[in-house]
Amino acid sequence: MNKLFQMIKKDHQEVKGILGKLKASKQSDSKKREELFHTLKQELVPHMKAEEAIFYTPLMGKKEAREEAMEGMEEHHVSEMVLKELDKMPKDDDKWGAKVSVFKELVEHHIQEEESELFKAAEKAMSKDELDMMAEKVEEEKQKIKKKLK
Repeated sequence: MNKLFQMIKKDHQEVKGILGKLKASKQSDSKKREELFHTLKQELVPHMKAEEAIFYTPLMGKKEAREEAMEGMEEHHVSEMVLKELDKMPKDDDKWGAKVSVFKELVEHHIQEEESELFKAAEKAMSKDELDMMAEKVEEEKQKIKKKLK
């Protein structure tokens, strides 16, 4: 497996772990929810933005991967909207836990599709060397975005 896919899968595991903890968190422990949610944003937002800029955008120019890349971009867009709603809500709100559950399902669906369909399409559209070079660029972009978020 190329470096880019390995890196993306590692990020996905981290995000899924945080989402699992968030879903399991108690309504009464809004401080813990706040901390976990902050960690989630610090990991997920840079991941999505870097992935879009470095990985998805070039794929949209390749007929073998265009449809999958566009769908991934739309899933990121919906995820960002839900993330913003969760950010604005009090973490002890009755609806917050339900919205986290739906968000978790949305993200897990996206991850599953990305790791199967999009990765396959990307392998058809680009060489292993191209994908390996993207890994470094995605990581650099993530770090730049993380600095801006702090």
